[in-house]
Amino acid sequence: MVRGVIRIGSISFLVVAVVLLLGSLLWRMVIRPPVSAERQPGSGRVIQLRVLNGAGVPGLARQVQQYLRRRGFDVVEATNAPTPQPQSLVLDHYGDSLAAARVCYALGLAPTAVRQEIDSDLVLNCSVIIGYDWQQLRPFR
Repeated sequence: MVRGVIRIGSISFLVVAVVLLLGSLLWRMVIRPPVSAERQPGSGRVIQLRVLNGAGVPGLARQVQQYLRRRGFDVVEATNAPTPQPQSLVLDHYGDSLAAARVCYALGLAPTAVRQEIDSDLVLNCSVIIGYDWQQLRPFR
């Protein structure tokens, strides 16, 4: 009798574990797939960007820099923004809307958070400005 209860408990545990793993895989691959940090698929050229802290909270830019680097982006600088920023946004410096959209997706920003500011003097694809809404971004959820 005791062995039967242990066996049923073990089987139940395995079934729950398998369901959780399959759910996690489905979530990761279909519902919220990982973002590619490449400028164009298969090009090998990684999106380069900088992160600016416009919220005034110490260490935010560094945290976002580390988050994006773990996802394959080339974050060349993390510093303070010259002025406070109420909403987080992505500045597109090359007119490369795909790169800007990938950065938005990685951070959990809406596509409307992209502003085009073409600057041929910069060697960066994008700049991310972290605003007062920083707690809603993926690195902080």
